Amino acid sequence: MKIKLSDLSDIFPLSAIHFDAVFNGVSIDSRTISPNDIFIALHGKDFDGHNYINEAIDKGASAVISEVDLTDIPYIKVKDTHRALIDLALYYSSIIKPNIIGITGTNGKTTVTDLTAKITDQYKSTTKTFGNFNNNIGLPLSILKSKSDSEIFVLEMGASKEGDIKELLDIAKPDVVALLNVSPAHLDTFGTLENILSTKEEIFLNQGFNKKVILNKSDQYFDRWVKKNKLNNVITISKDDQTADYSAMEVSDKELSVKTPYEPEFKLRVINTKSHNILNVLFSIALASEIGARSEHILSAMNDYDGVDGRSKIYKGINNSRIIDSSYNANPQSFKASINDLLSCSGKRWIVMGQMGELGKKSEEYHVNLALYAAKNHIDKLFIITEHNQAVIAAFGDNAHAFNSTSDLIDFIKPLVKNDTNILVKASRFMRFETIVDDLKL
Repeated sequence: MKIKLSDLSDIFPLSAIHFDAVFNGVSIDSRTISPNDIFIALHGKDFDGHNYINEAIDKGASAVISEVDLTDIPYIKVKDTHRALIDLALYYSSIIKPNIIGITGTNGKTTVTDLTAKITDQYKSTTKTFGNFNNNIGLPLSILKSKSDSEIFVLEMGASKEGDIKELLDIAKPDVVALLNVSPAHLDTFGTLENILSTKEEIFLNQGFNKKVILNKSDQYFDRWVKKNKLNNVITISKDDQTADYSAMEVSDKELSVKTPYEPEFKLRVINTKSHNILNVLFSIALASEIGARSEHILSAMNDYDGVDGRSKIYKGINNSRIIDSSYNANPQSFKASINDLLSCSGKRWIVMGQMGELGKKSEEYHVNLALYAAKNHIDKLFIITEHNQAVIAAFGDNAHAFNSTSDLIDFIKPLVKNDTNILVKASRFMRFETIVDDLKL
């Protein structure tokens, strides 16, 4: 990126541009700014970037986008700095003209985004969502962090309220999209599952062009979604239905045979043949293939792919145990899927359960139901830190243990771990259960 302030006269009035300067990057955080970045002074409920303009300049910012008048530095004055961030991302994307992939769903977004980008990067230069920047600030920042030679963007699209996906669509304008799944999450802001569904379905909205929509043919909402995509080209994946465009023809230990519309059936290595991971792989293959990637790119990417930290990544643990790290996030559906994966492991099966956040008034019910499901399926031990400890222990029965802190849990569990123990660690992000994983893995 190398842009002059004067180059931006198409999106900002010349009268708003004070002095000229060149910037090579974009930052909204004075703590991590790089020399020659343009600093955008965003503000919100608990912060105001305008208070950090001098710090940003001291650290080498070459210009500022501000809502207030400044002196003696190059700046652009705007009414809304957040809107300016979005307009700058749209401008930069229009210069690069990449193919854009958009991915949403309740579970699996980051894994599918990561794997899709690994495949497409074997085909053409690819930029993916930076970290977990999947909202109306993070997504434009991800675009603005891309290299000028990027030919493909792979963008994760998150939502916590109605209208969020539509806003991200307006920024990204993806050519190919996927709705992975929908289940209860963020109920404190969404209110109902129907509101979650309708928000995720915003990814189908017509943007003046026919886009490709990747859907799971075996999903419970598939028929509903097909009806909403009459103006789009629906492409299907399935791990069970071999009539889908992309399907799993055969699954064996660490190997998957895949059918696609473009090539003969081929086999690839997979680190995890559990159901949800096969779906993630199929979605990734379909998204990358519909942009133009082929089997040689898929195989090259899969050969050294070892998963995403915190998302069902498997580690060798202390005393030759097995740690399943699903600490990055949790909701009722993803937790049940993780329990089902744990059930396929031989040996002792333990769960370290943390709080699942943003479940509203039914939070205790969801936690209790998972404890009942774990008990019914003969999980050997349950270790918990939740707001509903007593109810969860009562539901699971014997061999359930509650703690007030992760350090207490770690101290208790470590001496018990043996070489035949499989430990699933899962919680919402704010619980920071990766600290437990770090103490239990080698």
